[in-house]
Formats: sequence, structure tokens, C-alpha cells
Amino acid sequence: MRLKGAKDSILETIGDTPLIRLQKASEDLNTNIYAKIESFNPGHSAKDRIALYAIERAEREGKLKPGGTVIESTSGNTGRSLAMVAALKGYKCILCTTTKISFEKKALMEAYGAQVIICPKEAHADHPDSYYSKAKALHASTPNSVYINQYFNDSNIKGHYSLTGPEIWRQTEGKLTH
Repeated sequence: MRLKGAKDSILETIGDTPLIRLQKASEDLNTNIYAKIESFNPGHSAKDRIALYAIERAEREGKLKPGGTVIESTSGNTGRSLAMVAALKGYKCILCTTTKISFEKKALMEAYGAQVIICPKEAHADHPDSYYSKAKALHASTPNSVYINQYFNDSNIKGHYSLTGPEIWRQTEGKLTH
């Protein structure tokens, strides 16, 4: 028996997060002010949307195939979301980060199955030991891998444009002004 409304994957719960009216701000400014509560996503972050969008885009474009590897340079939140999505879709995940990452963020990424490589925070972006350079080098040497490159990947923008924007428009019944 299949239950009505049941999901096949936690990935299907990404998005459709609530809008909450900020009562005090609305009263103080004499207008309605709403906040989108992205912590209702399964990874508790708006980065879940971007991770899912970027990985599915790489799949659609043939850049990531079954058994592949997702690689990223991250300070934590995007990496956590990528690790979750990659695990649920059956991909390996390698995340390069710096020595300033918290124990909790690193542990959560590893709990999702990601390999976390720690790089010195002092290394400049173009230095071979930087977490950016390390991720690029891993991608170059890993067949069937995709380097998400969140800072320069338009999936960050397109994910919100095609998913979050229409969601807010629906939730506000097209009455969004700012």
C-alpha cells in the first residue's frame, strides 16, 4: 500500500519552504514583511536547493554519470548539502575545505559519506595547497567527476531563479513587490 503524499526520497522535500510574516517588523514598518524559512529543507539550508539543482544539471548535461564523484571547495554549508544529495543519489563526494572548518561541520559531511580534505586556511586561492586548487586538481585527475565550483557556477543563480523565485511568486499569489 502506498500512502498518499508519501515521498520516495528526502530529496523530494527540498523546497516549498514556508513564508512567515514577521509581525513586529510588519507593524513597525506599516507593511507586510515575510521571511522564507529555508531551515525547513532537510539539510536545514537554502544550499540544499543549489546542491540538488547543480547535481541534477550535471546529470542532465552528461557531466556526471552513475558511479561518479562530486567535488567541491567549501567552507561548510554548500558542502554539507552536496554531501547529502550525493549520498542519496549514489555518488562519491570529495569536499576540500580549510583548517577553520568546525568539527561539527566536518563530522556531518563525513557522516553523509563525504571524504573531507583539510587545506591550510593561509593558502592563497592560486596556491596548489588552497582548497580551491586542491578541488580543481582532484577533478582533473578523477574520471567521471564534476567540480561544482559554487563561487563561479551559474547553477547558484539559476537554481534560485527557476525554483525559489517561482515558489515565492506562488506563495505570494503574484503580489510580491520587493
